[in-house]
Amino acid sequence: MKRNNKKRIYRAIACLVIAVIVGISIGAIAGLALPKTKAEPALEEVSLPGAGAGGVLQDFLGATQESSVDLLSTTALGAGFENNNEYYDADGSSLGKRIVYTGKKNINVYNKIPGNERIERGDSLATINGRMEPFSVATLIKEWGSWYQIVSNDISGFVNGTDFVLAKDAEAFDKSTYQEVATTNTDDVYIRESEDVVSTIICVLPKGISLPVLEYGGEYSKVYLTGLGEGWIYNTEADFSNARKQAKSVKEESEVTNAVANGIDEAAEVEAALQAEMKGLARSYALAQIQPAPPDSSDTAALRSAVANYAQEFVGILPYVWGGSDLTSGVDCSGFTSAVYAAYGIGIPRTSGDQAYGGIPVSMDDLRPGDIIGYPGHVAMYIGGDTVVHAPTEGRCVEYGNLYMMEIINVSRYIN
Repeated sequence: MKRNNKKRIYRAIACLVIAVIVGISIGAIAGLALPKTKAEPALEEVSLPGAGAGGVLQDFLGATQESSVDLLSTTALGAGFENNNEYYDADGSSLGKRIVYTGKKNINVYNKIPGNERIERGDSLATINGRMEPFSVATLIKEWGSWYQIVSNDISGFVNGTDFVLAKDAEAFDKSTYQEVATTNTDDVYIRESEDVVSTIICVLPKGISLPVLEYGGEYSKVYLTGLGEGWIYNTEADFSNARKQAKSVKEESEVTNAVANGIDEAAEVEAALQAEMKGLARSYALAQIQPAPPDSSDTAALRSAVANYAQEFVGILPYVWGGSDLTSGVDCSGFTSAVYAAYGIGIPRTSGDQAYGGIPVSMDDLRPGDIIGYPGHVAMYIGGDTVVHAPTEGRCVEYGNLYMMEIINVSRYIN
């Protein structure tokens, strides 16, 4: 009986061994013919050529998996509060760690992890939600390999986790993560080249443009303008605040960039107008300083020379103005000659035709300085050496001319 029991045991063991061997063989054969079930890999970063910029996570690839990670709604954080190290919801539960970006260049915030596309479907690359500058602060919601899902300044997205540190570990957290900002509080704010009201205007900005402050001054402050560089803003034309650096949206960046670009063009126009105005003021001042030299009234030759010399003082600076007879603002041809004579108390006719024939007729062989040369519709003052001084035409100033520049119809003398 015992021998029979042993035989049964041996047979059972033999059958079990055979079954195991057969099972393994069938499984191996099936493995060659049937598709394998994909196992969920552990969270890790892998590089796949052609998958786009950055690394990709194995978790998000495959025919049945979605390619992007859902962004945490920024409104979900609206009721929260923060300290320097963590962000909490309204119930006091921690939503994430406070982190600081310590890199040297601006970093992009993407709407999904770049390169994390469905490769077999050929999805496009991730788009940019915003950007973070060095020492900007964010809330770390979740880590996805080397990528961080963050919220900063109502911008939610993904950043490369390199060069981020916990806020509590940032050496210069309190100092470096805060930025003095100047926000224009009126339209047509002039940004100048230096802290001086007469310095060159380099940009004109509308209301509501925020600029980083590089240096705060008593009357003017130095600010930074994207695409232009440093400039100075009048303090009363901006509101100043000290705010923590956070991400900026693409729209916000574009608004500032466009405002600066348009402001540069507008500044060029304003500066040109101001320069013209300043030139006009300088001209008026210069003209006002021109005074007739008092000659010996008993010396006729000296009086003629004084009148001719006085007329030459206006060459190149006194503009032609139709109907004008003001030696500080503008003259026409007859207005010029009559005003010069009037400065010496000598009255002559106002119009060119009357001036050409109103004095004592003079022959061409007896010309003297101060004589009026009459041309068709025009007059000039002779100064000697076959040269005249006259107000020629619109857009030009009083200038010298050749005596024979036009047909001479008459010569009149008013000092005899």
